[in-house]
Amino acid sequence: MTVYRPLPADREQTEYMRRIVRECRELLKQTPPDTFLGRRTHEPFQREGDATPTEER
Repeated sequence: MTVYRPLPADREQTEYMRRIVRECRELLKQTPPDTFLGRRTHEPFQREGDATPTEER
């Protein structure tokens, strides 16, 4: 039966991937950035055709 012994390069690559995963998990714990999408900060302008006859244009 053959015994697999990892090479030093394998150990370095494994540690590198574990570090990347740790950093990604920390980023995912943070709140998402505010992109203003879907936020209503003001009412939309009224279109010209929507004005009632008593309103000025």
